Amino acid sequence: GVRELLTQLTPVARSVKTPNKNVKVTVNLDETDKAIIDRIEDTGYTVKYNFYRSTKKSSKYKSMLIKSGKSYTNTKGKKDRMYFYKARVQVYDAEGKPIARTALKQCKDANRKWTKK
Repeated sequence: GVRELLTQLTPVARSVKTPNKNVKVTVNLDETDKAIIDRIEDTGYTVKYNFYRSTKKSSKYKSMLIKSGKSYTNTKGKKDRMYFYKARVQVYDAEGKPIARTALKQCKDANRKWTKK
């Protein structure tokens, strides 16, 4: 089923600093991951990405945004603070109800120091 397919995903968070010093986080998926997501979507489900941020590498991740696109731009932070980013893949049924999601620990994190005031 869908849950089983999701356990096979290996999402990686990547981050870049934008010209105006925000941080853009993108979910990178390999070819196998993309094929799994295509399979899930082909059966009528919707896939979205939930982006998380924490000041600790291994805990206290807080959901920042859920969207259908694979990137999120963080526009707020405390100067000189290191932020860690992760994302999880979430699957919704035809009514828009969430039915399954990846474990946050499946996603390799990205980290960036906040330089904006």
